[in-house]
Amino acid sequence: MERFGRAQKGSWNGRLEDDALLRGAGRFGDDVKPDGTLAVCFVRSPHALARIVAIDVSRAKTEPGVAGVFTGADLAAEPYQSVSQPAPIPDRHGKPIQGPFRPGLAHERANYVGEPVALVVAQTVGAAQDAADLITIEYEPLAAVIDAQSALRDGATVLWPNEAPANVAFDWVAPADPNGQNRAKLDEVFANAAHVVRLDLNNQRLACASLEPRTATASYDAATQMFTLRCGTQGVAGVRMQTAGALNIKPEQLHVRTDDVGGGFGMKASGYPEYVALLHAARALGKPVHWASSRAEAFLGDNNARDSFWTAELALSARGKFLGLRVEGLANVGAYVTGVAHFCSTLHISGCLPTLYDIPVASVRARCVVTNTVPIGPYRGAGRPEASFLLERVIDTAADKLGIDPAELRRRNLIKPEQIPYTTPFGNRYDSGDFPAVFEKALALADYDGFRERRKQAKKEGKLRGIGIGCYLEIAGAIPEEGAGISFPGGEKVNVSIGAGASGQGHKTVFGRLAAEQLGIATDAVTVTAGDSARDVPGFGAVASRSAFMVGNAVAHVAKLVIDKGRPVAAMLMQTAEADVDYANGRYTVRNSDRSVSLFEVAERARELVRQNVVKETLDTRAVAKTPATFPNGCHIAEVEIDPATGAVCVPNYVAVGDCGTILDETIVEAQVHGGVAQGLGQALTEGVVYDGDGQLLSASFMDYAIPRSTLVPPMTVEHIVVPCKTNPLGVKGTGEAGTTAATPALINAVIDALPAGASIEMPATAEKVWRALQNSH
Repeated sequence: MERFGRAQKGSWNGRLEDDALLRGAGRFGDDVKPDGTLAVCFVRSPHALARIVAIDVSRAKTEPGVAGVFTGADLAAEPYQSVSQPAPIPDRHGKPIQGPFRPGLAHERANYVGEPVALVVAQTVGAAQDAADLITIEYEPLAAVIDAQSALRDGATVLWPNEAPANVAFDWVAPADPNGQNRAKLDEVFANAAHVVRLDLNNQRLACASLEPRTATASYDAATQMFTLRCGTQGVAGVRMQTAGALNIKPEQLHVRTDDVGGGFGMKASGYPEYVALLHAARALGKPVHWASSRAEAFLGDNNARDSFWTAELALSARGKFLGLRVEGLANVGAYVTGVAHFCSTLHISGCLPTLYDIPVASVRARCVVTNTVPIGPYRGAGRPEASFLLERVIDTAADKLGIDPAELRRRNLIKPEQIPYTTPFGNRYDSGDFPAVFEKALALADYDGFRERRKQAKKEGKLRGIGIGCYLEIAGAIPEEGAGISFPGGEKVNVSIGAGASGQGHKTVFGRLAAEQLGIATDAVTVTAGDSARDVPGFGAVASRSAFMVGNAVAHVAKLVIDKGRPVAAMLMQTAEADVDYANGRYTVRNSDRSVSLFEVAERARELVRQNVVKETLDTRAVAKTPATFPNGCHIAEVEIDPATGAVCVPNYVAVGDCGTILDETIVEAQVHGGVAQGLGQALTEGVVYDGDGQLLSASFMDYAIPRSTLVPPMTVEHIVVPCKTNPLGVKGTGEAGTTAATPALINAVIDALPAGASIEMPATAEKVWRALQNSH
């Protein structure tokens, strides 16, 4: 197995991040506040859709300890822009998406339960909450639309006639088919196919439920006209760009800081209306203000995820060869279109399909629909789990129809190593991979051939046992560039600056070690910084399984630039020709001699030479590296056991085999897989956001929103097939979303395999749903 090598000198015992966290010395959002910081309480809409007739804040303003009360009218008087600005990719007609205006505080109309309508600033949280209770708001409730299907029905309230006619904000097709040729080809394939399998699937709405809810501290310096926002992010540059755009200021006027983050999963990569309202209040009052979301507020205000309906059609030959794939989706994006919500049901679906399988012709159509629900955003996978789920489920359905073992049907259709590089029907190019090797290793580790005996034994014990396969391939990377910086603060020390924000991934450990390896220096000489927009390099953030290869490639690229910049200075110091200078193990040497000088000596001398105008630059270097997308892939196999008396599902065996390219840290990669599987298991078996017909949230606490308990998460066998990618020098592909992408189809296929023939079930496969499916099958 190919793994990244060790640094030349020194080593780290475990992760650098762990010591402070285990001692309770982390710096999370609620841990650090400037002196004199005021507390904030938001007032939120109790209606899914209502006109705001009047707001009376007079009593709240006179409460003891209250410093200020702000409403949507206050923010509307400023030249602010929309909080959410969707990335302008073209729809099926070539027109860019145009999202509705999203204010920092709702003005004139509230569009979902939980939308911020007013905020109170006071000396304490208690005083702010007491004053908030005294605000009187007169609403005129309107007929809301809650799900995507009802939003398209005749007579449904049209929420944004200009931006989303008939409630459709975005209508998209891939591959682009202006002349209808691809559609005609698909129609012919399906008309002539021996078998056609069609399946309707629901990918239910999820809440992120991060361990640490969102927090934010806002301040304003009138002298410099500089805003400061300290909040949890997955990269400060992205939140700064979005929030500065909403404030209608230059990004340089907003300083964003992030320390430790207790879980992000895509949800904390976005700007939010609360941030704009907080910064407005800080400027108006001339004092810092702080807000810590309650868990209930998190359910009401954090970006939700998934919530889409899909129809998948698979055409097959008589022997089970995949001939064509048609996919249609309807995605609920909520009341507003956040930055990349539409990617989750469009580009990230076509970017993953046809995953590991050789399917010559395919199409995807997706429509993004607005409703009166919490806006959707990316959440671990962000379309990749949906793509894997729809394809793996329709393959199992086809196997059942054709009477072929599900593993055998997949085996017949895997892309072979000799077909790599492989160009998909959507134009993506798989540069590397050995899909049959990954698949066969997973089957062997799961003892797939021995499953029948285990099923027989379970039946003797009064249990139902099923096995399910979930193959996956995900497009990783998103924006194909990332920056890094290396500087020399003095002494034998190096600082590495990155733009991706960590929330448990071990960035300081991994990228510090990588920099040390690239420079050939001791690992304990390297410090990694991130989370300060004024100090660190800008970057796209820790999303889309991109950090390992995007940031890693940027660090390696900058390390090479540093070494190259140092070579003429070293030549000068050693009085030799630059062409005769080699570099290894942290030292420049004159070829075929014992003369050498360390990297740190060269860095210090370069600084002096710059002051003397002898050379133009120090060795301090910042640069951006361009890195194409990668395609991590793998196969997960889940085995479940069902108690027919209660419908309870347990997972006695779970195997995960993945190819994430070169592995930078095996422990962290395995932990990423474990965490992803746990979240995928949550979607498959327990989790689901539920609204009633009026748009009231029925799952606004952990009493009603069931994240998986530790007893449900199975022991896992995690192995790797390492095929380095060819699109970056490190050969790294990424792994952060692999677990979530594979777990849902593997587990649901296993549950359906355990149920009597003909039974069906939708996620989450709760004990009640499983029990009812069993009763209905009698």
